[in-house]
Amino acid sequence: MINPELKKRFVDSIEYLRKMDFFKDYSDLSSEEILERIFEGEIDYAYWFQEWERKQPPEPNGSRLKRYLRENTSSWMRASNAEIDYRIIPFDTKRVVIEDPETWGFSDEMGIAILTRLARISRGVFQPTNITSRWSTEPEYKWSIQEVNFDFKGERHTIQIALKYDYFEDIGLEELNDIIRGTGYWYHQIATEYIMVVVLTKEEAEKLRKERGWRFEYTGFIYP
Repeated sequence: MINPELKKRFVDSIEYLRKMDFFKDYSDLSSEEILERIFEGEIDYAYWFQEWERKQPPEPNGSRLKRYLRENTSSWMRASNAEIDYRIIPFDTKRVVIEDPETWGFSDEMGIAILTRLARISRGVFQPTNITSRWSTEPEYKWSIQEVNFDFKGERHTIQIALKYDYFEDIGLEELNDIIRGTGYWYHQIATEYIMVVVLTKEEAEKLRKERGWRFEYTGFIYP
């Protein structure tokens, strides 16, 4: 059984996030019911290669989280609000993309998969078509670049995904933010051990930073 006070912190996190349009697909559920479905593996997320290749994670992420909470209650009780939020937001796959920093291979379609996932969380402002990808430098070298090309609003665009060995260094967020500039939304990369991306307005990002302690590795604009 999970410590009731700790469980409440996760329910409170979901409740807060729902006020910022997270978990909209589950409007018929209470925040506690959403958490229970996460713990039971009914609401889950995947990395790009799992989703693209239709591979189930070896264990539902929510089940693993539930076990960690049971086994490490005291440390989790000391977790910040941001740390709690970061564990919950990936389960909303229409608002958040999470990737393992390790690519788990050098698929020719990696860029297509990642851009498709980034478009899905764009809140409707970025809907590319005719997506293609190609290696501009072969992936056996220390530094590798995959170019991702796509049509958007009548123009052909390119972003670059950069790898160091088999780890992501850059997934093209700066280029994407240039493309959607003027919409009021930006791709934000959250400062965590994983690559975690969410689309926010500047005001939303500032609210999360001040009220929940979120930290951003990349925002597309500079905070004071």
